[in-house]
Amino acid sequence: MSEASIDIDIDIDISALVVNYNTTRLALEMLQSLKAQAPCTRDGRALVMEFVFVDNASPIQDPEALAEIRSFAAQEMPGQVIMNESNDGYGGGMNLAYEKAKGNYLLVLNPDLVFLPSCVERLYAALSNDRTVGAVGPVGYWERGKEVRLPPNILPTLKDLIFSTLAHGFIGINRRYTNVRLTKALRSYEAKTNIDLDMLSGACLMLPRELIEEMGQFFDAAFPLYYEDTDLFRRIQARGRSLLLVHDAEMAHFYNRSGTTVPKEAMERYVRAKSYYYRKYYGFVGGILERLSRSYLGCRMAQRARRKMQERVIDLGDVADPPTLEFGRHCERFVLEMCQDAAFLLAAAIFGTGDCWRPGESFWHAFGNSEYFFRVVDLSSGRPEELAVFRFRRIDHPALPKQAG
Repeated sequence: MSEASIDIDIDIDISALVVNYNTTRLALEMLQSLKAQAPCTRDGRALVMEFVFVDNASPIQDPEALAEIRSFAAQEMPGQVIMNESNDGYGGGMNLAYEKAKGNYLLVLNPDLVFLPSCVERLYAALSNDRTVGAVGPVGYWERGKEVRLPPNILPTLKDLIFSTLAHGFIGINRRYTNVRLTKALRSYEAKTNIDLDMLSGACLMLPRELIEEMGQFFDAAFPLYYEDTDLFRRIQARGRSLLLVHDAEMAHFYNRSGTTVPKEAMERYVRAKSYYYRKYYGFVGGILERLSRSYLGCRMAQRARRKMQERVIDLGDVADPPTLEFGRHCERFVLEMCQDAAFLLAAAIFGTGDCWRPGESFWHAFGNSEYFFRVVDLSSGRPEELAVFRFRRIDHPALPKQAG
């Protein structure tokens, strides 16, 4: 393990902890946006921040970006750069960062995000002024232009496991279950004040050091990737502390960029983490149900059911320019759910009025080249009504042929 740091003799208010895996350039942009926050207390004192950057043995290195992060630690913000010699998982990497942190408050961060104005200051104010709060998190958007709202996370329970499994195979159950989830999500989407939730986003959360010391453990490193934040949130609530979504603190999260660099490894770790989570919290029954769920989702019957579910999809094909989605009728208020899976069990949200929708410039430029599904839900009557489901694949413009001569 190698380490670089800047020596400091000042008290640190906030330690920003970031674990990197193949996303060094994004991590640098995140740290630059963190420094630009310049948060203060209510009485105007500048909050002192540091960062601890742990690279979890990334196989894809960016020496130039890494050099810039080292320079950033030496010149811009107190910081440490730790090059871990092995990939100890996200939880293990966070625990290593925590061991080096000096702040009274910990800011847990994914590298693939940027802070929007005053985010850190508002998180700090909400957390430091109420000792009943265990952790706070911001509202998340898919891109800087704030066209697309990221969904609130659902606390995984046995009931959720059963219904989400069935929702992958039966269109009637899928529609009812996605509408239930959307109705719950609207509470977060429409909040004008801070609200308590069962789950926050593990991509960005702030919690006090004294709570971690009280719990006796930061992250459970037995989770190889995914579900470690869910476990942390459950342990925080078990101590009688709440989880608070701060309605006017905002971030843009470029979702799951490290996982997409090694999709097979990420999926293998996800499966192991999910199995461990259900065994840890629901014992033998949880382990059996999780295995049954996995077996069902991989069987031919479920595959046929998913193909049937896609029969309702209006396929727009491959597109290099923003398409227009026509709803067939005017909606006083609609939500367009966006997902990379036709089941829509973890879908971002776009709100609007009218009879059609077309991606805005900020949104379109944030698209990667991949397949996307959109579910149009009319909210005009106060109850969700699915109108249509669209699909397209985002591609680049074809290269122009070279001119002869």
